[in-house]
Amino acid sequence: MAEDQRKFIASNAYSLAEAYVLSKEGLYTPLPYAIYADEQMVGFVFAVFQPPDEQDPDDQETVFYLARMMIDHRYQGRGYGREAMLQLLEIMKAFQNGSAEAVVLSCSRDNIAACRLYQSLGFVDTGCLDEDGDVYYRLELK
Repeated sequence: MAEDQRKFIASNAYSLAEAYVLSKEGLYTPLPYAIYADEQMVGFVFAVFQPPDEQDPDDQETVFYLARMMIDHRYQGRGYGREAMLQLLEIMKAFQNGSAEAVVLSCSRDNIAACRLYQSLGFVDTGCLDEDGDVYYRLELK
């Protein structure tokens, strides 16, 4: 990714470590994927399947959380991010027999290209912010 984009995303190594820990905890199912164009790795995406947490009475829905999405700066602007998201959405719709209600993610309003991509795919700004001040977006799957 370009230097000015580093502030928007965690490293892939961190994401893989997070996926490992989540897989060991057993509540959530991590879905990390490399993004390829032909034989060339061009990016990485990491989603998490989150069924309701029985220990949390406020957590009543099954969702996917899109934790990371990145395309190497050398390959940006070629449609790889859009295509990867479209394929990931198909995986999400089929996962666990389509039991997830929505996909949620947070994105910095300063990351204009990412916000535009998510909005073009149907994600809606919820008006809610995460602890870093990033806006939550939501896409209904049902």
